[in-house]
Amino acid sequence: MRVMFAVWPAIAHLYPSVTLAWALKSAGHEVCVVSGPAVAKAVTDAGLTAVSLGDDLPETVGAGSAELRALAAERYGDLSEALGLTDPEEAYPWEFFRNFMLPCTWNFHPADPATAVDASGVQNLIRLAQGWRPDLVIWEPCWPSAAVAARACGAAHARLLWGHDMFAWTHDRWVQRREAGLPLGEDPLTGYVRPVAEPFGFEVDDELLFGQWTIDPTPAGMRLPTTRSAVSMRWEPYNGAAVMPEWLYDRPDRPRIAFCLGASMRQFGKGAEDLARAIHSLINDMFEMVADLDVEMVATLNDAQLEGVTRVPDNVRIIEYIPLDLLLPTCSAFIHHGGVGTWAAAIPFQVPQIVPVEMWGIESPVTGPYMAARGAGIALNRAEQSVDDMRKQLVQVLEDPSYRQGAARVHQEWLSMPSPHDVVPILERLTAHHRARV
Repeated sequence: MRVMFAVWPAIAHLYPSVTLAWALKSAGHEVCVVSGPAVAKAVTDAGLTAVSLGDDLPETVGAGSAELRALAAERYGDLSEALGLTDPEEAYPWEFFRNFMLPCTWNFHPADPATAVDASGVQNLIRLAQGWRPDLVIWEPCWPSAAVAARACGAAHARLLWGHDMFAWTHDRWVQRREAGLPLGEDPLTGYVRPVAEPFGFEVDDELLFGQWTIDPTPAGMRLPTTRSAVSMRWEPYNGAAVMPEWLYDRPDRPRIAFCLGASMRQFGKGAEDLARAIHSLINDMFEMVADLDVEMVATLNDAQLEGVTRVPDNVRIIEYIPLDLLLPTCSAFIHHGGVGTWAAAIPFQVPQIVPVEMWGIESPVTGPYMAARGAGIALNRAEQSVDDMRKQLVQVLEDPSYRQGAARVHQEWLSMPSPHDVVPILERLTAHHRARV
């Protein structure tokens, strides 16, 4: 069969698709990856066929532009109480969806319906789909225009998640409260899909919002509660490729700590000075935390992330990029921002993880506590802990073998999930069931 992946044009959104695309190719299926020009080279570097929609897709802005974030706050900023979100832990998915995912998605499904079709690239997607004739379209939550294209050509289609399903969680919560009698009106997800679907005569239904099925790479114990069923798939991490540097040939003579803020954080400073300041504050704290320890930290940071750094200690090695599967096997601990993709990259190597829990830190309010509850790491709270307190916790992770044992338990949970290769026959059966040629 022919399979089209539709990927939001950012590296952090491409990488979760790669190993499933490889599995489909190795099973004899044709695969192409549709996105913007910003990721075309990364697609071909992964050995996959890239289809670039040219200038029709704008450049991604990590957390959405400041203007779009302000618009989201204006439209939806006072709804936490109406949605029944009085517990801070329960409010997290909604606040993250409103503050980050909604502005990000408006890059391609604008709040202005008059420009939605052109900006979302759906016309070119439909043209491509009708010419290439995919049997299956796999799309990610930020780009449901691909579901419209799939319907236009009669292809089966599925969402591929790259983290927690805040989209379905928010939609479920909204609908539940509206059915309980609250005057909430149309939910945000339907609101930005409708202007893309209606010009082509398509009614917005659950399939256009959530796919005919969903592929979820997160462990069951980490998922948000939603009404959507999912095909589980183990997240086999891919972080790009590089030549191994010579300093990685030998094992380090003292504990090595990796520090990474993920691919998405490289975009977060664009148009969002408050987020850039928060990132710089975290980096400064993490550098201060290790400065007086007999350890080596390898920090994968770019120039923009280092702009607000006051001091780089002598025991910190800065390298702009290195695939984590090269670095992590040599490490005793891994400090990161909490994104599920970065979290998953460490699981095969059974490295204890230290996650500063920050609202801007992608899924850190879930991944940090998830690892801490399994004895596989620490969830740091910079709002309540001093740098000295955090340093003591880091030393504890380095010296106590129980954290490595906890990481081994998480690794076994991960191995119990179906691999991308295991999932291919399921996708074949579901495609045959849902495909409707037009």
